[in-house]
Amino acid sequence: MSHREKISSEETELAALLPSPEDVERYRQTGYYISKKLYSTDELDSAIAASERYYAGLTKREIALPNNRTYSLAWYPGDGVDCLRKNDFSTLVVPELDALLRKPILGLIAALLCGDDVRLWHDQLLYKPPSNDDAPQSVGWHTDYGYWRTCSSDSMLTAWVPFTDMDKSIGTITFVEGSMHWPENNHLNFFSSDLSGLEKQFNSGGAPVVKVPAILQRGQVTFHHSKTIHGSGPNYTQNPRRSIALHLQPASNQYREIYDNDQLVSHPNDGLTADKQGHPNYADPTYCPVVGRIGDARDLQ
Repeated sequence: MSHREKISSEETELAALLPSPEDVERYRQTGYYISKKLYSTDELDSAIAASERYYAGLTKREIALPNNRTYSLAWYPGDGVDCLRKNDFSTLVVPELDALLRKPILGLIAALLCGDDVRLWHDQLLYKPPSNDDAPQSVGWHTDYGYWRTCSSDSMLTAWVPFTDMDKSIGTITFVEGSMHWPENNHLNFFSSDLSGLEKQFNSGGAPVVKVPAILQRGQVTFHHSKTIHGSGPNYTQNPRRSIALHLQPASNQYREIYDNDQLVSHPNDGLTADKQGHPNYADPTYCPVVGRIGDARDLQ
């Protein structure tokens, strides 16, 4: 096979994995998209093994990031091993997880869904242990937008990459269909397990509440809009639910100064880098690299 034929073959394979224009329009109505299989068994096995090495190497809450920065983890072994774990910035320190982010098809899909070049915003390595109804460990109904109010963009999105098959029994992600269009979607309840109680706080503006659990074969990825309400139930299996959330921003996104009860709102990214004016730089190539270009995606369609 010639070099030109090889490139053509690779492009054909990428094009077959892209969402159709109808898929993109459906995403903009429902707030979520479920991909074809994007990752191989070997890639995900490698991610699991690397995650375990990462967890085993955590001896304190502070971890080192590039450019002599540090970050205080939401979870480390001192909190106990049988709890819901959420660790940000893992792609910066675990090459196997960075490889998931850098796979070209992921960025191409995200670019089509948001209609712009796409940068990393940040990531969260997630681990949900087995639990039961006596002590459920769920992810409460929330929107990513609620945590990202320093962002100017209204089109940010998340790619959720599970490392195994996903169904309701293991506590897969569940989307509230169309909630990105509701009057209120500023929910901040990630670590709450009271899903039924949180649902009573929904303001749909009269729209029906339709909850859609993502049933996924290993290798598939979900994408959801930052204003889509989502959460997940307990893991009733014997194995942990492992995944990574890759939060993505349109290249047009910028920092905006915003206050809540006279307090300046911030995000963990804000202390990592600054632009010439001293504001957080959401285009910093180390922490927020470009992972997908809209022109490349449209060329393949």
